[in-house]
Amino acid sequence: MPRLFRVLTTALAFSSLAGCGATSGGAADSASAEPSAASPAANASGQPPAGPDPRVAAADAARIKGDVNATLWIVVVSDFQCPFCGQWERETAAQVVKEFVEPGIARLAFVNYPLRQHPNALPAAEAAMCAGAQGKFWEMHNRIFETQAEWSLLPSGDAFFESAAVAVGVSAPAYQACIADHVMRPMIEADVERATAGGARSTPTFFIGNQVMSGAEKIEAFRAAVAQARSALPK
Repeated sequence: MPRLFRVLTTALAFSSLAGCGATSGGAADSASAEPSAASPAANASGQPPAGPDPRVAAADAARIKGDVNATLWIVVVSDFQCPFCGQWERETAAQVVKEFVEPGIARLAFVNYPLRQHPNALPAAEAAMCAGAQGKFWEMHNRIFETQAEWSLLPSGDAFFESAAVAVGVSAPAYQACIADHVMRPMIEADVERATAGGARSTPTFFIGNQVMSGAEKIEAFRAAVAQARSALPK
């Protein structure tokens, strides 16, 4: 989504509030692990790499909501296992959608930023994106955050996420193939790189116009940021 990431790379301000921070090893190291089978770097067959996987394009589109004619973006940079991200989802996300997305003022996009200290964050991101490949990103996103306390401390969240995916209407065989092949891993890695380049250092982080906010901000902060961003748009 080129327009989305132009927002990320033109951020001008940064405010630090309560949030999940990167460790000394750097943000989202878990998303920068060895290349997946879907990564060009993993192609050792000598054959030309396959074309773009349509599941990736479908998932990329599925994580955006709002009127395509809206000129303002609200970009949510988040880690599914981060408790502050969960807090924001519970307390503020629905109001942001109601006030700014549903009226056509802004489009909202979700960008993955799984942190190394959260071992189930990357599997959760892959689960959400694989559900997105079937048009169920937001349903899976909501389910994962609603049940955060149930899976966060599990040694592995894989079985939990598959059960959640089936519960929201995802085809199990297609989901299993997407997860097994790590189809979404390169996209998640790209999310991390671009969000970091835009100024994200913790989760949740929000890009609104040329502003960056971090932490579980309340609706009042979004009202102010959106008003400022709209005033800066070309007339």
